[in-house]
Amino acid sequence: MKKSTIRKLLSGTIIALLILVAFGYYRLGGLNSILVETITVDNYYLVGRYFEATYKSDTIRAYFEEMKEYLKDGVLTGHPVIIYDQEPSGSRGKATGFIGIKLVERPSSSLYKLEKREVPAKRSIRVSKDAHISVMPNPNKIDRLIKDYALTHALVVGDFNIEIYHPNNRLVIERPILDGVD
Repeated sequence: MKKSTIRKLLSGTIIALLILVAFGYYRLGGLNSILVETITVDNYYLVGRYFEATYKSDTIRAYFEEMKEYLKDGVLTGHPVIIYDQEPSGSRGKATGFIGIKLVERPSSSLYKLEKREVPAKRSIRVSKDAHISVMPNPNKIDRLIKDYALTHALVVGDFNIEIYHPNNRLVIERPILDGVD
């Protein structure tokens, strides 16, 4: 084959692959906008498990699956959540935090052997995007969006995020606002 023919085939293949990747990114929701807003909340009622593990460990995955089972079986009502006390990005892959379920109302006295947490808050900054998890913004971008929004609106926020996972490829991240908390 001639060099010019090979170049044309190679160029065509590369262009086709780029179009395919762009289409996939679009279909997964990569071009969907990120919404940042202030919301009113009535505290956060959470049940779950504390963890200390590497970011991709089986422990984190097992706890998350356990919480999804509680929801699937109808034992608990709410959405799976993760709160990182120590983000894996800044700690050589080690993460500490809480994996659980954000309940609609205050939990009853006995919920198996799950830890109960209540995060006092009247308002939060919410960052949300409808997209597949593979095209979600990274934690640094989310942190920057929250801090910029807080600065612009003269809000004082806490130092942790509550990541709320919805079944319809919607990730919601909320950071409690410190003012106005009893």
